[in-house]
Amino acid sequence: MKAILKHTTILACTVLLLGSCNSLDQEPTNKYTDKVFWTSPERANLVLNMAYNQMFSHDKIWTDEALSDNLYEQRGNPDTRTIRTGQATPNTSIFQSEWSWIFQGIKTCNVFMQFVDGVPGITDEELTSMKAQIRFIRAFLYFRLACFYGDIPFFLQDISLEESRQMTRTPYKTVLETLHTEIDEILDDLPSRDELTSADNGRITKAAAMVLKARMYLYENVQRTGNPVAENMRKVADICDKLMHEQGTYGTYGLLTEGTSDGISAYEYLFTSAAEYNSEVILDYAAIELDKQWSTLYSMVPLTMGANLCQKAPTRALVDSYLNIDGTTPADPTVYTGRDPRLAATVVYHGYDWKDRDASGNYVSKGTINVTSGSDAAGTANGSPTGFYTRKYFDTDHGLNLEMWTNIIMMRYADVLLMYAEAKAYLGEMNETVWNETIRPIRERAGIIGKGLEFPTSGDYTQIVRDERRVELALEGLRYFDLIRWINYRDAKSQGVIDLLNGPVYGAKELGNGRQIDEYSFNPDRDVLWSLPLSETQLVPSLLPNNSGY
Repeated sequence: MKAILKHTTILACTVLLLGSCNSLDQEPTNKYTDKVFWTSPERANLVLNMAYNQMFSHDKIWTDEALSDNLYEQRGNPDTRTIRTGQATPNTSIFQSEWSWIFQGIKTCNVFMQFVDGVPGITDEELTSMKAQIRFIRAFLYFRLACFYGDIPFFLQDISLEESRQMTRTPYKTVLETLHTEIDEILDDLPSRDELTSADNGRITKAAAMVLKARMYLYENVQRTGNPVAENMRKVADICDKLMHEQGTYGTYGLLTEGTSDGISAYEYLFTSAAEYNSEVILDYAAIELDKQWSTLYSMVPLTMGANLCQKAPTRALVDSYLNIDGTTPADPTVYTGRDPRLAATVVYHGYDWKDRDASGNYVSKGTINVTSGSDAAGTANGSPTGFYTRKYFDTDHGLNLEMWTNIIMMRYADVLLMYAEAKAYLGEMNETVWNETIRPIRERAGIIGKGLEFPTSGDYTQIVRDERRVELALEGLRYFDLIRWINYRDAKSQGVIDLLNGPVYGAKELGNGRQIDEYSFNPDRDVLWSLPLSETQLVPSLLPNNSGY
């Protein structure tokens, strides 16, 4: 698939031309909405791959994490901080940019569905497969939109500019019901992973569709649908059970358990370009060396190791959440040695031994990170505001300015195991068998030892799984959505989750003895949904009323 994407990178850059006066606009203004363009399977494939390009981006996971308690962003007073400090208004720019970006992708999908049936030379099998992929991408985008905004404009065909000016919002519950139907209808038209050729690596599969369904049930805003959480958890468990135990149908998946011979652990290796399309990856967002690479880590890793400044930094709360290597709770979480190895594969802390390739390709130590003085000093003009830097997704095969051509993993098998474990725990069905199928192999791969691998015969299993989910999936863009859904459950644990998004933000102990660096504010009656963009409601007043609190 990378070969195809390489030739559609420039085409994807023209996506803005698919829009006109507003984000919902549907005025045909370029060749993609002209029948003259749709003359061959190759051209249809160009638009299909443009839709893939619009489904996600290499920056999305970092922005999504900065909305949570895992990653802190301060420099330039970014919108993520504006939201986290409770100061967002309908004019906050991320509300508009996210809205516009999603509707641009939806536009591409709807135009594709409008014209593709008339393209000459496409076989019935090709047509069915391409339409299934487009419908998945459209469902993925609409679900993301609904997670942020609740009731949304919802249409499955290209609409006119006049129609867009009269658009109203479809109830959230109706949107989700329709998206589930969409996924059900395309499931049989998608291949399993085992049926893909190497040239089709990265294509949407049956397993990706099943994971999307599971996530829709897991992340469902039950306050807006009225569906019982337990009912959704049963559906999540059933879907994940099929992915785990019916791999002949959905494809053969498993945890990546082998690292490199020179010392990169399996967990760290998973997030490198050399490990792309391994058996754990269900869906990823492609990067291509020289043609489609990304450089977000240029403002996230230590300055002494090639960065220019630190824009986003892991939080002390994230670091404190890692257990010891034997599964016990640290007596002092500010001591970084002897901890879960996933900490060192994710976060850079004071005294960290930074490794990279030398000129000969050897994996060697490049120095010890010092956040108390020098270029990497915490709280300085360019240094980390929290006292921590990012390691996850750092690939030793990188460009001069830390350009990366590593695919961003959107769905992976470990998440399937964690969703299954959480659903079973919520349903009161966590037992040693479930543990040994889910949490134990995840921890074994991570390098946990001793009692940390054993099934705990007592305790709050739901909380244990939530904590495991946090460290295993840290900085992968899912934490914010987890926090919001747990708040929406409105159960005995919800207030504790609200507290995670409220109050003082502290830095590492090396940063002035862990001084407070910010103050967060989260109002569950306002902040579980975003405001509709002011520019959109001014142009399309029928979208009003706005979400609560705005």
